Amino acid sequence: MDFHALSEKYEKEYLENVMELLKIPSIFEEDPVYPYGKPIHDALEKMLSIGKEDGFITKNVDGHGGHIEFGEGDEIIGVLGHLDVVPAGAGWTTSPFEPTIRDGKLYARGAQDDKGPVMAAYIALKLLKDQGFEPKKRIRLILGTDEERDWKGIDHYFKKESMPSLGFTPDASFPVIHAEKGLLDSYITYQVPETEGETKVISVHGGDRLNMVPDEAVARIESPMNVDGVFNDYLAKHKLEGTIKATGGQYEVKVNGNAVHASKPEEGLNAITALLRFLLSLPVNGEYETFIQRIYKAFATTDGEGLNVKQKDEVSGALTSNLGSIAMDEHTCKLGFNLRYPVSADYRAIDQKLKDLAVKNKGTYEVYDHLPSIHLEKDHPFVTTLLSVYNEVTGGTAKAKTMGGATYARALEAGVAFGALFDDSPDTAHQKDEHVRISDMVKAIEIYARSLYQLTV
Repeated sequence: MDFHALSEKYEKEYLENVMELLKIPSIFEEDPVYPYGKPIHDALEKMLSIGKEDGFITKNVDGHGGHIEFGEGDEIIGVLGHLDVVPAGAGWTTSPFEPTIRDGKLYARGAQDDKGPVMAAYIALKLLKDQGFEPKKRIRLILGTDEERDWKGIDHYFKKESMPSLGFTPDASFPVIHAEKGLLDSYITYQVPETEGETKVISVHGGDRLNMVPDEAVARIESPMNVDGVFNDYLAKHKLEGTIKATGGQYEVKVNGNAVHASKPEEGLNAITALLRFLLSLPVNGEYETFIQRIYKAFATTDGEGLNVKQKDEVSGALTSNLGSIAMDEHTCKLGFNLRYPVSADYRAIDQKLKDLAVKNKGTYEVYDHLPSIHLEKDHPFVTTLLSVYNEVTGGTAKAKTMGGATYARALEAGVAFGALFDDSPDTAHQKDEHVRISDMVKAIEIYARSLYQLTV
């Protein structure tokens, strides 16, 4: 089969199908009937109806997920993607749920994460089927519905359906992600000591998602001093942006940061830690100053040193930490943070060190979510097959790599992330004007078709 020529012929069909899918605002909603809301249900039904019309075997698993399948045999090769999306947010050039093509790029919420890549994988299946290929294993495109929240959909799905022997998710980047760091979301809550002196911090708030570096943090301060001057000097010294305004005898101080994904916190600017550092420049003396200093030092760097969990390995690199949220008033302070730890790390040891840190400072520690690391060796036949196909299509010599993000590969007993972004692809997931290059999706179709062919021939 000439996979390159065939994939180009399917561009029109790809766009027709994916644009219909992208019109559905499949954001989670509470609903008494549908597990994750009617829009997500509609997206699942739409995808399954496309598969059914094209002659595939389809199944809806209680509204929690579904699959599209063809081939024979006991062994299943899985392709896992998701149909739910994050809220659109503001600032779009065109409506987020009215897919638009501009300059060879497809714009819509979900174009990159993950409806666009899911449809590329589906078209790869259809290409093979249309050519009369009869796989000796079952190829199953598994459709998730709750990836952006709690993964309850895929958990329910695998309670009812067979686990593939091997699988990949088109929800990251090429060439092959053979290992993903462990992911830990936690909270520590402290009692706030009383402020000594006339300058008092009434409240501090910032961040609402632990998997993002916060881009804004706000403090309310009561003080007889000229806080304006101190704050503006602080911004100038550290080359930061922010605002300050007087409200009813108090100051509202806002520091702006630079939001990036928590898997690479060192590339962003954490507004919360920047604000905490400013508070230390005020005359908040005594036990309160020590308290703020302790929090700041714990998260001033993103390598976990302040939390006493700094470490790295050769496979997946260094541990990263991100202070993702703070909610503090005059009585309590709740900190939310995200850790991505190396695949060789001992999770229990990390967990115990965090507990010890909280207890030492008279706080309480709770785990909100934990996803263990995953790792397939670079020389695993599945990894080498996918990598060889990628290099054959691109003409490169790429090697398998690791990442700190979390994908549906973790839901598999043996899985990896495989595309659909290339090294030079725009990474716009979860951002305004989310988009993919159409040429990237056509190339992904070729890579997925070739890979599934070789895995099941």
